[in-house]
Amino acid sequence: GDVAIVGGKSASLGEMTSKTAVPVPYGFATTAYAYRYFAEKSGLGEEIKALIAGLTDVENGPMLRQVSKQIREAIMAAEMPDDLAEAIRNAYHELGEKTGENQPFVAVRSSATAEDLPDASFAGQQDTYLNVRGADEVIARVKECYASTFTDRAVYYRTMSGFDHLEVALSAV
Repeated sequence: GDVAIVGGKSASLGEMTSKTAVPVPYGFATTAYAYRYFAEKSGLGEEIKALIAGLTDVENGPMLRQVSKQIREAIMAAEMPDDLAEAIRNAYHELGEKTGENQPFVAVRSSATAEDLPDASFAGQQDTYLNVRGADEVIARVKECYASTFTDRAVYYRTMSGFDHLEVALSAV
């Protein structure tokens, strides 16, 4: 029931944690709200909308690569809002307390809110970062996960599947 908030991967991990005896490592997830908040506060919504409008032929490889790259670069150039960065920093600190490590190594994984729907599978479309250590590195990788919403393959797949690029949000686990 939480796929729209934290994506398929996070929702599945939550189900395993609460309904099974399967050992699941500690973790936390940013929400789709955080992704949208980042886009809103940084002014990316309109910029992405304008760039995506320039993608008139998804089958045109060079055009697809160029537009996707421009969107990812815009996301990476945007500043993470201070309050969102602080929330991620605090969650990472709490994770360290749970694990008994000051700066635990973590995986930062993308979890799209449209992942693994009955009529489409977005799994593997966005990026994962392993062996990330330190709150600032986690924040940087979360932003990279956000940017990976616009990899060439993800943009192509959403277009061909009829999904609105601006409606899909991402949770970083």
